Amino acid sequence: MDLEELLAQSIEDEEKRQQVLEAIKQDRAGLEANKQKVLDDLKKQQERSTRMEGTLQSLQSAFGDRTPDDVKAMMERLENDEMTRLAAEGKTDEILKKHKEKWDAERKSAEQSWQQQLEEATGRASTLEQKLTQELVDNRAMAAASKAGVIPEALDVVKMLAKSQWQLEDGEPVLRDKDGNIVTGKKGALTFEEWASEQLRESHPYIFPQPKGTGAPGNNGSAQAKANPWKGDQRNLTEQARIKKNEPELAKRLMSEAGIQE
Repeated sequence: MDLEELLAQSIEDEEKRQQVLEAIKQDRAGLEANKQKVLDDLKKQQERSTRMEGTLQSLQSAFGDRTPDDVKAMMERLENDEMTRLAAEGKTDEILKKHKEKWDAERKSAEQSWQQQLEEATGRASTLEQKLTQELVDNRAMAAASKAGVIPEALDVVKMLAKSQWQLEDGEPVLRDKDGNIVTGKKGALTFEEWASEQLRESHPYIFPQPKGTGAPGNNGSAQAKANPWKGDQRNLTEQARIKKNEPELAKRLMSEAGIQE
């Protein structure tokens, strides 16, 4: 019984039967096309496999059981034999040319290797130098700040300021002004001690212990004015948070003096 007879028995409606029959024919056509594609791919794969087997047999025939090192040694011998032949024929120019090509290739490879090693070493040295520089600046700044009486909570602020202002030149930390000139102190270039005890005390008074009663009636508020981190030219969020946490009444007074309402 063919397909049409089977469908005639199972589907009475002629139109539906024809639709199903057409769909089945299309599926069969697609399957045939896929089948042919698979067969073609399989044939190509078999041809590649055959070529690879031929290449492998040729290599085995040429080199037998020789290892890669054996092959390398053999190639070197062949090169030497060629040089011997050229020498026997008096072709010194060709011999020199081949030697030069070999030397140039070896030199180029060595130079590339040395250059890479030099760049890596330079990078490591630069990174190490930066770390040592920063440690030197940090350590000397912290020591000077502690000696000048900076409060312990503000030492991180000192480290940040030192990092942004000082730089190492010829192994010594140097502070330069906005024009690039070295800032001087009492005896030549400004020292960390002078920077911490004078400049920091003037520009960042809030990092030093504040006298009790600062800003109380009778002192005209001058000391307090220099230590008000809410004022525009002395604004400091870190010190604001510290005062709010530890001295809330002082914080209210300083904010009021700065014209800030909580």
